[in-house]
Amino acid sequence: MQSRPRRSVSQTPTCRSQCVAPYGDLNRLSDTSHHLPTLSLRLGFLAILCLASLAGSSVAQDKQNLSAQQKQLKADMEYLASDELRGRGVGDEGVNVAADYLVKRMKEIGLNTEAWDGSPKQPFEVLLGAQATNNENNFIEVKNQSSGKTANRWDLNNGFGPLAIGASIAKQTGPLVFAGYGITAEDLQYDDYEGIQTEGAVVIVLRKEPQRNDSDSRFNGTQNTRHALFNTKIKNAVDHGAAALVIVNDPDSVQASIKQIEEERQREKDRLAEINRQLESLPILSGGRRKQLRASIAGINAAIASLIKEQAEAERGVLGMSEAGRRRPDQETIPIVSVGRDVVDQWIRDSSDTSLVELEAKIDETGQPSSLSLADTRASLSVGIEPLNTETHNVLGYLEGRGELADQTLIIGAHYDHVGMGGNGSLAPGTIAVHNGADDNASGTVAMLSIAEQLTPRLASKENRRRVVFIGFSAEERGLLGSKHYVKQPRFPLKSTVSMINLDMVGRLNDNELTVYGTGSGKDFDALIENFNAEQEEPFQLFKMSSGYGPSDHQSFNEVGIPVLFFFTGIHNDYHRPSDDFDKINFDGLNRITDIVSDVAVNLATREKRPEFSETNRRVEIRRQMTAFLGISLQDSDGKVIVAAISEDGPAKTAGVQVGDQIRKIAAREVSQSSDVIDWVRTQSPGKPAKLSVVRSGESMEISVELGKRPAQ
Repeated sequence: MQSRPRRSVSQTPTCRSQCVAPYGDLNRLSDTSHHLPTLSLRLGFLAILCLASLAGSSVAQDKQNLSAQQKQLKADMEYLASDELRGRGVGDEGVNVAADYLVKRMKEIGLNTEAWDGSPKQPFEVLLGAQATNNENNFIEVKNQSSGKTANRWDLNNGFGPLAIGASIAKQTGPLVFAGYGITAEDLQYDDYEGIQTEGAVVIVLRKEPQRNDSDSRFNGTQNTRHALFNTKIKNAVDHGAAALVIVNDPDSVQASIKQIEEERQREKDRLAEINRQLESLPILSGGRRKQLRASIAGINAAIASLIKEQAEAERGVLGMSEAGRRRPDQETIPIVSVGRDVVDQWIRDSSDTSLVELEAKIDETGQPSSLSLADTRASLSVGIEPLNTETHNVLGYLEGRGELADQTLIIGAHYDHVGMGGNGSLAPGTIAVHNGADDNASGTVAMLSIAEQLTPRLASKENRRRVVFIGFSAEERGLLGSKHYVKQPRFPLKSTVSMINLDMVGRLNDNELTVYGTGSGKDFDALIENFNAEQEEPFQLFKMSSGYGPSDHQSFNEVGIPVLFFFTGIHNDYHRPSDDFDKINFDGLNRITDIVSDVAVNLATREKRPEFSETNRRVEIRRQMTAFLGISLQDSDGKVIVAAISEDGPAKTAGVQVGDQIRKIAAREVSQSSDVIDWVRTQSPGKPAKLSVVRSGESMEISVELGKRPAQ
């Protein structure tokens, strides 16, 4: 770490500036994402800094200026957030490679790595989704009885696929009926089921809605209504007595799927070429690395082969197993399958004088249903779906305790998994790309390793010390599954576990602002954090959250009565997107965070009395970083909020705000302290208008300001 002059908290700049910035899309977080949408989200925090220095700490990226500690942080990060690890998604080989890297580093640090029958890995099962059992249980047979021909059969990888949104195990037989888009909408005077008999039938429905490319469509123009949803179509089919449902993909979705698979195949080919180049350039004496790269090549070749099969089915319009979603446990359903467009077209042509394309065109042209029963045609189908599980691992290494405290445990943890190539948990819908997860949570993982390196020599001379356990958790992104598993099956007793420190998203220190959760979960934690912060070479601007709950692994421990501390630098626009990459990490800030956490950990490992647990509020405020910019510094004075300074060429200056103005209101929000302004700006985006009610020389006035984009730091 670069040498900095020591200063006390009282020397920290006290002017308060709105260098403020948005996030967005929080409402789209998935249930299994670790920043859960069910939490109460307070999206504001106080940025304390002087206009002369917009950034609380610079991003020290120059290799020549990096300390040895920072160089190791950077090396660990560069590997864990590399494309080679494919976003460390559970179920993908990349997360296993990351686990092996943790094991290697823990051994290099000198941790005991024989926690689980001589291994550092604690295995557990994760439900990934569903998979078809075999061809015997997954097929559809269709016979036109008047033709005298034998029944035709389609099965897995042959124009047919069961869908996880339907029944898991079922067999049905019935007449084959085409029910258009499967829509009943009384308010729109549209009903695909009118005039056809569907009780006990195998019903064919088209995906989406009629006239989906017509801005004048009765179905909300080109925007989907609820009638386009799979669940709406399924419920309507069940209500009309359907025995089974066949979903036909639309041409636009077919082309989009093909393009997506082709792009993914190209990415895999590019990865293969790069790994082959690495293999060719390796020195002769690199057996371990050669073995690892060859294993990666085998995995990539298998992935490409799978994508080729997937593309063949996608070209026919067959949906993927979970593409329509998954059935809720309480959801009434029937067997639901996807069949190739060419297959359905054949069924329609064999029993009528029209075709699939002609029926689609007729409905779109007239805006009226064109349903029909396929004369003398019956279908028999079977589905067999089973859970798709995978094994993943928590990775554990520890420093032995000593003396009277030896049987007690302090846990320091971070999850090392992420969301892989996208899909489940991604906030970039439809994007298949490496989600490197540099901040989330390679940053916490490398910080944990760095803290282990710091604590090893610092605790070596302590005669009385607790055992310190370092855990890399897996499957956090799927609902804190790794930490929940450890709590259920701990290596060391929970009753003697005195505290847990969690590191998650600590790589984007901005404006020197560090958030610490759980300061109320241990009775002296608030003062503990304040004291150690004051001793840092450059104290952080702390935001302390008392709750020990929240959407990361510390919650699993807090729920069983263990005091927790969770270090966090805030959500940002790259969260759960491919853009959360290595080059955006603030290594100087990350390094400083490892320093304060190490200080806290030494105290918790050696103090005579263990922390006393306190229950805290379950409502959690998730902090985010800012993107909007107002361009003023504020000062609280006798209950008034005064403009202390104005940024040149900033939005406030342009709008006519002056030094000395008293801000009474921003938008509809009353202002009694500077944080009221900052909290409001933090929830806004650049370009948003803001009306300020101010008092200048005793006269009230209103000033309209358009928020700018926060300056780069």
